[in-house]
Amino acid sequence: MVNAILSIILIWNAIQFGLVCSDAKLPTFDSIRNRLALDALKAKSGQNAVVSTLFVKFPLCKLATVAVGEAKQELLSVLGYKSDGSIKTCYTEMKEVFDFLKQADLTLVNKMYVNYTNDIKPDFITNSSLLYGVQVEKVGFNYPSAAQSFINRWIETATYKRIKDVVDKKDIDKNTTMILVNAAHFKLSWEFPFDQRMTVNKKFTQYNKKKITIPMISKVDQFLYGDDEANDLRMLTYYLGAWGTAITYVMPNSAQDLPGFLDKLQKKPDLLAPSKKLMQWTRLKVFLPRLKIKSHVDWTEFLKLLGLKKIFNNASSGLEEILQKNSKTKNIWLSKVKQKVFVEMDEMGVARHDRHLPDQEYMQRIMMGPGINILEFAADRPFYFVISISLGSTSHDVFNGVYYGPELN
Repeated sequence: MVNAILSIILIWNAIQFGLVCSDAKLPTFDSIRNRLALDALKAKSGQNAVVSTLFVKFPLCKLATVAVGEAKQELLSVLGYKSDGSIKTCYTEMKEVFDFLKQADLTLVNKMYVNYTNDIKPDFITNSSLLYGVQVEKVGFNYPSAAQSFINRWIETATYKRIKDVVDKKDIDKNTTMILVNAAHFKLSWEFPFDQRMTVNKKFTQYNKKKITIPMISKVDQFLYGDDEANDLRMLTYYLGAWGTAITYVMPNSAQDLPGFLDKLQKKPDLLAPSKKLMQWTRLKVFLPRLKIKSHVDWTEFLKLLGLKKIFNNASSGLEEILQKNSKTKNIWLSKVKQKVFVEMDEMGVARHDRHLPDQEYMQRIMMGPGINILEFAADRPFYFVISISLGSTSHDVFNGVYYGPELN
């Protein structure tokens, strides 16, 4: 009976993530998703890093609704939309999932700061967080040091002091009219937590081939697993506590192959799509390193390299629709896009009270023996990971990251 229930749950989860249905729609890859994250991760060569292009996308979608001319065309192209109509669901289609995540796992600050003036149209500010997942706030850029201090203090407070100093002194001057700032802390909560008593010390092979011993969480369970011989890597997906969320590990077989894999993925964004379709539920003994990764990214130049230039033009940005008619301010433009992300993963994650299985069935699942000749997946070398949310048959990357091993002092 227990096995039958587990089978039903596993099949249902697979359908959620579009991995069972043969006609499931593969994720679309617009510019901001298939290149921006990889540009940033590759720029931090050899370093543990995690970024979120999705939290950059939301405010850009808002700007796209008011942009005109060349600015609108650039935004639509970079964001992967053909018309204004589809932009309106950029955030709202996944708002419910984020609302749930923010109850426990996710702390998110997504702000669009504009200069303190009455020239901004009120409807540009109203309901922005509900419709686009970004809050518009006025701040006095005429006093750069005070503005920087105000923004950083607000973010530090809102993230419970987990994230500090997102904005630097050089980011704001008296000519600044608009900046985008987002900060996110995410602590993974597993669908079925790991047992702390099963955490063991294992060897991890670093990029330089040096081996070190680190604690790894472990368990025996059913996982979505794939062995991609063509790309010489292995993949593992495990579900998180929030509905529709999962983490996927992509581990090249050689400790030195992660940079090369990132190059291939950048050139061919759907590189892993065929292999994902072939992933199967497999009984595995899994070993995963605990994660604690913080990254600070200035997206400004990365966005310009994608072709998003007009909105950064201080003479003619194409964003004049933000301003009132006959306003004293003649142009408003974006000068900085800053982000800080902090992702943590351990045995338990954020405590939850509900479980998808009754306690008795959950314990039976935990206590099932390792079996004979069970396959092992140990994330014991540098790997790439994606934390995603699934909406029907489409998956959205929330965080993309790389792990090269523990950062030793």
